[in-house]
Amino acid sequence: MKRAHVIGAALVIAFGAFGLGQLKNTLRTYVGFSEAKSGSQRVQIKGKIEKKSVQLDSNTGRLSFDVTDDAGERMRIEYGGSTPGNFNQASHVVAVGQYRDGAFQATDLLIKCPSKYEGQTAPAGP
Repeated sequence: MKRAHVIGAALVIAFGAFGLGQLKNTLRTYVGFSEAKSGSQRVQIKGKIEKKSVQLDSNTGRLSFDVTDDAGERMRIEYGGSTPGNFNQASHVVAVGQYRDGAFQATDLLIKCPSKYEGQTAPAGP
């Protein structure tokens, strides 16, 4: 076998392994608040934003707020990234991170806004 073929096959295998590792890092299932609090791994949680709890530290730019899950359990989320542009209109949030120091330290936030089409009916056909 030619040396170039061996090198090419090794590169294909290496890139495939790297790709699978990266895919594993991005695939996260939702966990409940109690599981998020007990684990040390990065997880993904979702909850309803409690609007009265929202605080933005103007010195550090750190956003913190409480969310509640479907069972009514409450959890504090702290986020150090830039505040999402549509955060004020958001009703729910998905957060990726890990629980430590008494709060969920989010590295990523996905904002869920109520749809502007909610409650509207489609126009009648011809």
